[in-house]
Amino acid sequence: DRPSAAPPNPRVRMSRLRLTLGRLALATFSLLLALGAVELLARHRVGTENAWMLLNTPNWYDNSIFQADTELMQVLAPGAVGRFSTPEFTTTVRISSQGLREDELPSKPPGERRVLAVGDSFTLAVQVEQDQSFQALLEEQLGPTVRVLNAGVDGYGTGQAARYAARLAPVVQPDALLLTFFLGNDFSDNQGFRPGTYPHERPNLPPLLSPADRRWGWSAIYMHTRAWQKSRDPSLAPALGHQRAQVGLFAQGADLNPFLGPTRQALDELAAVAARLQIPLIVAIAPPAFAIDEARTASALEMVGLPGSADPGGPARALQPLLPAGALSLDLAPVLAEAEQGGRTYFIFDGHWSRRGHRAVAQALAPLIEQALASPR
Repeated sequence: DRPSAAPPNPRVRMSRLRLTLGRLALATFSLLLALGAVELLARHRVGTENAWMLLNTPNWYDNSIFQADTELMQVLAPGAVGRFSTPEFTTTVRISSQGLREDELPSKPPGERRVLAVGDSFTLAVQVEQDQSFQALLEEQLGPTVRVLNAGVDGYGTGQAARYAARLAPVVQPDALLLTFFLGNDFSDNQGFRPGTYPHERPNLPPLLSPADRRWGWSAIYMHTRAWQKSRDPSLAPALGHQRAQVGLFAQGADLNPFLGPTRQALDELAAVAARLQIPLIVAIAPPAFAIDEARTASALEMVGLPGSADPGGPARALQPLLPAGALSLDLAPVLAEAEQGGRTYFIFDGHWSRRGHRAVAQALAPLIEQALASPR
């Protein structure tokens, strides 16, 4: 008979186990490191153009910084603190007791000049911290005696901005009004504004679109993949009705006539507020992300199923004759297009200005505000 095999040495068995666990740990670490590198790359690459139109990113927002308003739909909720997080940014937004995205505003000291910035989400700019916004950057450029106050509210058209400015003026005591007119939806917002018809309370923004969004919405890899899948879905274009109407304004020969009357009326209302306060009015004309490049505009038109040629400058040309006499204005499209050569001025998944975009806007607006503040009241 053959002698029975000797039992395995416990030390050898433990050594083999440690070696196996070590290899497994090394493989896991390598995999996580590779995924982390891909995630970082995904957060900075272009990916699917106009992805923000496909992903409905406002669903990721903290809506607690707003409160319902029967006249204006919503205003900034005094004292609120909101936290915003997406694959591209994490910010904290604090609202002062005066209804501004600012620290508490003290009484106006002698010699201080204040610019009240009004408009929609491009003014509020929850995508960047307050000290990275164009308002704060303008203060740095204009000097310590100038305050640029952020009174932007998501969803506002020009009429809402005018009425909010009138409410805030007695407390703020502005020396100039700065409107950011967003070409992407302010025309339609002005057409749809119905003051005094909004409920006392309104539901928050809808929840995340799916359990997968809730679980993986932090990941740029996931967001890129989801946008790519949607971009290849031929049934999606008809469903993008809201975006279709907005993007269609940037098509060659688009009919903007239905929007011009309400927008002229809203701009005149804002000009009347400035006239009552005896202060200058400045209008910054802000294009959507797809309108600073003709190829990107054409891609957006194709995405929503609109044939024909792109005319990215059409809405800005239609707006110019509507601007009130004496108002200073600046079309930001060339500014942002030039700044885009060195890096993205808009976020990929969100569609609002990045920190680079805010810097470009502030640098372009500073001379115009200096001119406005130097003019006699």
